[in-house]
Amino acid sequence: MAPRESIYIEGFSHENPVPAGCRVGDLLFTGVVHGGKDGTDPTSFPAEFADECAQMSANVAAVLAAVGGSLDDIAKFDIQLGRSADRAVLNEWWCALFPDPGRRPARRVSVGTNRPHIRVQCEIVAVLEDNAVKGEKHG
Repeated sequence: MAPRESIYIEGFSHENPVPAGCRVGDLLFTGVVHGGKDGTDPTSFPAEFADECAQMSANVAAVLAAVGGSLDDIAKFDIQLGRSADRAVLNEWWCALFPDPGRRPARRVSVGTNRPHIRVQCEIVAVLEDNAVKGEKHG
């Protein structure tokens, strides 16, 4: 088995001592990626739900970039919403992020986040190209 590499990104943190992601071979898995900077600080989250979605995708993109990947490498998104009423805005964000219906990753949406101030969070699975950065401690 390929060695496990922890991925950390600057300006993003969890409440617990866990990395933003983990790479094993050509697979990248994230932990929970939220739409703020500091998961314990409600003031680090955007006021508008759409902006929180945008920050979440920027955080995901930063994890991918740390290993030489991009949003195009994502195979699956698991998204948790704080409120089901935000699904319409989430779908607008999704269609803007992945405008080609024939090239969208799989997606699952459920309701329930880790903290009341976190209105959206996700986990991804990505398959990285062979030329993606390997063998370094990232972050």
